[in-house]
Amino acid sequence: MLDLIFNSLLDFVFIYECEICHQHLEDRKMIICFDCLQKIEKVESIDIEKSFKVKFGENGFVKKAFSCFHFKDEGIIQTLIHELKYQNKRSIGILLGEIVGNSIKDDEDFLRADALIPVPLHKIRLRERGYNQSELIAEGISKVIGVKVNNHILFRSRNTQTQTKLNFEERKENVKDAFFVREKDKKFVQGRKFIIVDDVITTGSTVNECAKALIQSGASEVLALSVAIAG
Repeated sequence: MLDLIFNSLLDFVFIYECEICHQHLEDRKMIICFDCLQKIEKVESIDIEKSFKVKFGENGFVKKAFSCFHFKDEGIIQTLIHELKYQNKRSIGILLGEIVGNSIKDDEDFLRADALIPVPLHKIRLRERGYNQSELIAEGISKVIGVKVNNHILFRSRNTQTQTKLNFEERKENVKDAFFVREKDKKFVQGRKFIIVDDVITTGSTVNECAKALIQSGASEVLALSVAIAG
């Protein structure tokens, strides 16, 4: 009875609406309505395979990658990720992670991983933002597939500039050797399988550099997951 009263008060005080179209949401746990969710263009399996070859290639360090949605300028996913990263809408990260998790929950390659590793922010940017959006997405994935999140293995060595306005070669150079595993953690990494988690994979440069640091530290295999893929 008390729970019912409390929930009724919450509904009265707060207006729960879709982040995209602003229509009322009956389920307070949601941040986007079903109609808007259905409008987001999902990535087909054949597209994932093609993008994987282009972005990581034969010389890449990522064995397998999966993304749920296409990232488009002015699109719904762009809006949600912008709200997540810059408007402190942390629940969006958890929800998007759960969507990713549900998309790969029957894939043994991902289920057998030892840990989910969010792409790390530099400590300066983490302090400015207050949270790592990729970690929130990883937490959502973890809730579904049960693989634990580990944000104490991979670190960013320098505060790289944002990749947003850089071309392919500039992105690649910007993040080159920007990630590392501490010496004291390399024993844990050796022989284990990890999943790198990011919000959007654009050129694949960031994820590939993260994977390189893990492989060079002894990881047996690195996979990658993201909410969306660009290009």
